[in-house]
Amino acid sequence: MKPSRNVYPFTLLIWHSSDVATVGFLLLGITSVRASVAYGSINNFDTVNDTGVECHGFEIEIDDIHSADITYTYSWNHYGTPKISEDNADPLHPKVRVRYESARNPNGTWAAYTAIPSGPIAPTQGHQFTDPSVNFGGEHLGAGYRGTPSSVSYHWLIDSGGALALGPAVNIATPTFTYNPPAAAVPAQVQAAIVPPPPPVPDPLEFGSASWVKEIRTSTHNNNEVKLRDLVSEDPANPNDKNLRNGEPDEVEVEWQILQVDHNAANGGANGELVGAPENLNHGDEVITRRYEFYKYAGPLDAETGEALGASVGSDGIHGVGAYTNTVVVGDFFGSQMSAFDNELQVGLIDHLPDGNINAIYATRALVIAVVPFTAASTGILPTGLTFNEATGELSGMPTVSGVFTFNVRLVATNSPALMKTYTFAIAAAGEELPPHSTVDTVASPLTGGFTTGNGFYTNNTTATVTATPVAGFAFVNWTDNGKAISSSASYTFTNLVNRSLVANFVSIPSLSLYLTSPSSLVLAWPTKDANLVLQLSTNLGITNWVSAPEPVTIVGTNNRVSISPIVGDRFYRLIRP
Repeated sequence: MKPSRNVYPFTLLIWHSSDVATVGFLLLGITSVRASVAYGSINNFDTVNDTGVECHGFEIEIDDIHSADITYTYSWNHYGTPKISEDNADPLHPKVRVRYESARNPNGTWAAYTAIPSGPIAPTQGHQFTDPSVNFGGEHLGAGYRGTPSSVSYHWLIDSGGALALGPAVNIATPTFTYNPPAAAVPAQVQAAIVPPPPPVPDPLEFGSASWVKEIRTSTHNNNEVKLRDLVSEDPANPNDKNLRNGEPDEVEVEWQILQVDHNAANGGANGELVGAPENLNHGDEVITRRYEFYKYAGPLDAETGEALGASVGSDGIHGVGAYTNTVVVGDFFGSQMSAFDNELQVGLIDHLPDGNINAIYATRALVIAVVPFTAASTGILPTGLTFNEATGELSGMPTVSGVFTFNVRLVATNSPALMKTYTFAIAAAGEELPPHSTVDTVASPLTGGFTTGNGFYTNNTTATVTATPVAGFAFVNWTDNGKAISSSASYTFTNLVNRSLVANFVSIPSLSLYLTSPSSLVLAWPTKDANLVLQLSTNLGITNWVSAPEPVTIVGTNNRVSISPIVGDRFYRLIRP
């Protein structure tokens, strides 16, 4: 939608129809660069509800890391921002739980749910999980972390007499990346691997449960930034869609493998893990992306050992090969992982903060994601008992008051532009049940271009209004959400159903200078740095008959110049982006 065009003589109006880049988020948290370090990440994943009952949340347990190691969490689903807790019952082996859970309605019923699928869900439908207005049997979830956990497990949350209990384990395996820095004539390399999740109970047979993993990868890489919310699609053919291709035009490569642990073999046996070949980072800064799709194994099993016998997939993606050419070995799709690795970690601020409870420890969160020196400062109000450590970028403590709190963090790091993020979260009073809600945060881009309002805590299905006000020398362009333009109105009202992180995009206004060279001639000049500006002419503002100015444009130094001689009648000029 084009904004209205207010026109003044010798004043320019800027209209920009393309998306303006928003603040970037990276998926992986990385500590330091050293030889043979495994960088793990849960990444973003689709998961199908195959429990047979409606679910009301999802829990991820990550062993042997701390809550401060959790980086970004995916919060655009039916459950919003997950709660994070740390279990230090065994101080040598801490556990972190990332828990998505439904709020309650005033009558005590669950406010959110994940439906039972009406039938098999195709992997190409997984992108619908990212739309909270759709509920057809799955969710899109995810969290990034720093460090190397010993194990990661996933569980749906189901109603157990009015409380949420762990449902069956979800067998979506977790990928890891091993990075080796350049050495001698060998460039830096990354090796991706995926290992089956640990079984909830010991397997009764020699071989554990079997499933299929379909690895989809690009054969070349670039250094395009990958954001947390980019890794959500099924890699559609549309080259402009945000997906694992990451802008690569080449065809993707696909590989199928059984994931099944042989408990009597070293390292789980031949199918105990899927390890990709080392990939060269010839320029050192390429981003590696992957998609792993998981399917149930539907083929025959060895009755004595439990080994999957149809261990290869034919070209149709359904039947086996050899003796099992006519046997269906690939069952229903049940989930996928989207992952990315970027050795040159982008500086960032996490997306959202979870709510907390009065007089309960608030799990330490690292708001700042950076491996380079940084300076962080906060403004606004934090509840008594919680503190933001500007040196470490961490929020921690025990809140002793309840309410809704909003504060800002501004981050400046080496070789990176300044970033700012507004956080709103609630501290529930004793016995208080927070209503189903989401948060809205806004930021100006660039930060010096203007001001925004509308940040806050909103009960779901209520309206929110955000406003953008440019400062002198800037003009408002549009609002974007994850890089997509959503409104060209400086005041944007919408119904709140999900967390929103909105960017108000501003552009600097180049000066249009006027020089009278004689009583009947003049020169117009404007900077050459913006090649997209076009000089237009109107002789009657009442009928808005703007046309391209017919005078030739010449370049003198760093300015475009147009000479107008003689001046005949009324003339009005403006600069515009067509």
